[in-house]
Amino acid sequence: MFAAGLHGDCCTLLHQAIGTWCQGKSVAWQGMDDELWEALAEEARLHGVSGLLYTLLPDDVPAAVRDTLRSDYQNQLAANVLYMQKLAQIVPALKNAGVRFAVVKGAALLATAYPDMGTRAMKDIDLLVHPEDANILKPVMQQLGWQEEDEDIAGKHFGERYRAETSFTRREGSLMLRAEAHLDVPGFYPRSRGAIWQKVTSVCVAGIDEMPVLSVPAHLNYLCTHFYYHHCGQGLKWLVDVALLVSQVRSWHDVVVDAYEFGTTRPVHLALYDVAKCLHVPVPQHIVETLRFLPMPLSLRLLFELCKRPSLHYLGIRLLDIYRAPNWHTRLGYIWRKLTAPRWRRLSRCE
Repeated sequence: MFAAGLHGDCCTLLHQAIGTWCQGKSVAWQGMDDELWEALAEEARLHGVSGLLYTLLPDDVPAAVRDTLRSDYQNQLAANVLYMQKLAQIVPALKNAGVRFAVVKGAALLATAYPDMGTRAMKDIDLLVHPEDANILKPVMQQLGWQEEDEDIAGKHFGERYRAETSFTRREGSLMLRAEAHLDVPGFYPRSRGAIWQKVTSVCVAGIDEMPVLSVPAHLNYLCTHFYYHHCGQGLKWLVDVALLVSQVRSWHDVVVDAYEFGTTRPVHLALYDVAKCLHVPVPQHIVETLRFLPMPLSLRLLFELCKRPSLHYLGIRLLDIYRAPNWHTRLGYIWRKLTAPRWRRLSRCE
């Protein structure tokens, strides 16, 4: 039960409600006045889970709050349906062209973990693409009407050559759709990156036959690493992603083995610890403790310690880009382009 005594701590109240939902239980609201509902809705929008909160609302919620959250839910639903329609074109085209890929993060989670297409915000399509197939990917995407983004802050084709990723955009009416193609898995130990392609399976969803996705243990490792390397372990939306995959784990042994192989034991340990602590989702304690004491490559551990601290996050990500570059020629080129990129362009991209 959620009482009005939590009036001053909407963040805790939001975590409790969503944690209850993640456990498959019904949320019981009590002692909620209009002011608390408004503050809770604002907190949900801040954390990117307003669409999810809308599906949990009781009948007596204030009309203004319901209307605000309904608008967020409907906007998310419309955007996600559009993205899935485009994905239904992309998946068979890439498969027919022989591109090795897997759908990850938002679209994959909507297909495998979320019960409602409007409960999870998705701002782009994320694809993990085999680096050897990058040159096949581009013409296929262009034939489908997607344009590659070349104007990175550090020069043309910078994303492809130095950050192991490239992006495509497509305008649909007033919406600018975006697709990210990741040619590498940030935070995974370089020697084990190829192993990720042994973890690909497929699902059928939204009219897409055999959409390639990562297995649950591998995707859980991917999400935990992304959560800490790119978001400093902050963000309720990402924590919910991890929690929903936790509920689908059938073999914790596979999760631990994958974490050890990928060199992701520390971020997986912390993400699972946070899920249990903040959302009260059951996670086997012996698994959390096992991951805690398993070794992690020192190079990745040092980068992880930088990335998980907000004040050092930018430095950690830049060093991670250098670390995962294929050779020193690429690393030096990365450093040179970053140093010589006009400052006004860097600022304009951030505004």
